Amino acid sequence: MPMKDYNVDLKNQYSDDSFVIFLHIQKTAGMTLQRYLRKQFGPGLVRRIWWKISKDPRIDGDVVTAARARRKSDGFFAGHFAFGMHENLPKPATYMAFFREPVSRVISLYKHSKNDEGSYYHEFAKNQDLRGFVTESGLMELDNGMVRFLCGEPGEYFINRVPVGSVDDAMLKKAIENFDRYFFFGGIQEMFDESFLLLAQKLGDTDPKYLTLNVAKPNAGQPFDDETKEMIRRSNAYDMTLYDHVKRRFERELAEAFPDLDQRLDRLQTANTAYNGRTKTLNRMKIAINRNRAGN
Repeated sequence: MPMKDYNVDLKNQYSDDSFVIFLHIQKTAGMTLQRYLRKQFGPGLVRRIWWKISKDPRIDGDVVTAARARRKSDGFFAGHFAFGMHENLPKPATYMAFFREPVSRVISLYKHSKNDEGSYYHEFAKNQDLRGFVTESGLMELDNGMVRFLCGEPGEYFINRVPVGSVDDAMLKKAIENFDRYFFFGGIQEMFDESFLLLAQKLGDTDPKYLTLNVAKPNAGQPFDDETKEMIRRSNAYDMTLYDHVKRRFERELAEAFPDLDQRLDRLQTANTAYNGRTKTLNRMKIAINRNRAGN
């Protein structure tokens, strides 16, 4: 089927009139990035609290309702949804996403789902080992999930829902075309600081720093066996190809943007250490004040 031409609504470059759409693929630094985007575009905490109190549809209700309520002045929209959400958002727009080596993404999603009772997929993972989670859950997110998110599906805003095992060459081609034509930025989880520098430059941020949020704890159990990892790798071969494609573009853009990359990384990491230290100190003070008030 020919790909719909979104050239009027979408572009692969960011400019001041762009509405940014952050397609958050699970386990790709989403909370850290969403906080940074709020810092860049808003809304601030007071406004978000008011949205909650007033049941503003931009924060109250399902993701499609929230998208349709967004205004151009809101600047960005983020969430777990597939390519195609732009049809409900202000225009012109451009997409961004982070990508992760597929085996490590699946393992990270499994560990989070198994260990966090509040996670969306906890019921699928709580009584399963990694192999069982992948082979028995039937979750499409574990079957070339990154291709499914970027490929999209008409009328389906969460993920492409072809049956498990049915992702094919045509879907991979469409995912890559969507990325090349409509994503101004594709970051790499394993190169987060480098990715953050490039994103900040594209957004015109001359003093970039981020607050580290929702970082997974190191795995305390036995390492996962190589046979299971290889099984995940084989069943996510299309995601592997997409990841390699994104990474090649990212590395090319990074080299062009930062001939002084080592010095830039040093400055970012120094500034970020200080920023996180100050912010965590303030948060501890707020927690202590709130506890004192509760005890009075």
